[in-house]
Amino acid sequence: MSDFRQLFQSSKMVLIASLPANRWELVQAAVEGGADAVKMHINVAHRASGTQFGTLDENMDVLTRTVHGTSVPVGIVPGDAVEKVRKEDIVRLAQIGVGFVSLYAHHTPAWLLEERRLAKMIAVDGSYSNDRVSDLLHLDFDVLEASCVHPDQYGKPLNTSDLAAYAGLSRLSSKPVVVPTQKRILPEDLGALKKTGVKGLMIGAVVAGTSPDTFHEAILQFRKTIDAMV
Repeated sequence: MSDFRQLFQSSKMVLIASLPANRWELVQAAVEGGADAVKMHINVAHRASGTQFGTLDENMDVLTRTVHGTSVPVGIVPGDAVEKVRKEDIVRLAQIGVGFVSLYAHHTPAWLLEERRLAKMIAVDGSYSNDRVSDLLHLDFDVLEASCVHPDQYGKPLNTSDLAAYAGLSRLSSKPVVVPTQKRILPEDLGALKKTGVKGLMIGAVVAGTSPDTFHEAILQFRKTIDAMV
């Protein structure tokens, strides 16, 4: 399994699949479609997919199968609140070979930044000022996730104002910036999106649906577009 951090050394945009459910069929669909990494969830009520993700114990079998059954980095959202992120879960995730964790800065316990075995993708939402983002970037994590779209805008087309927000974060950040598909980003948007300076795109239910077939097709189309970009 490759290292999550190393993916961002390529000039190509990194394509991450954020799975709408922890199902092996979705893992296969994402990887076969061309995802560079897959992200799963535990202890989370997921707004975009409408899914309630259970505990680590409830998901351990599929997580272990995913880590050992794929060649791409596997990540996990370990909770949607600070109190849901448990040290014992993080230790077990590292032991089975999970490569990175992904969560909002305000859901990230301070102690997690000292965990050296896992890469860390930390998200900011639209409430973070530029000063707060600048301060955050001095801390010890690897990738900045630009989850800055207000929930009432989820699923709407990507617009130029969105691009400006992503460009602003990319300009501020010394770390790679990943954009999740909170907006209904299309393959034909990727040229303009890349020019903002972002290094990765994370595909989720808003653009890929929730079935293996729709997920595979969405990932495949984005993969083809990324590979064709200069």
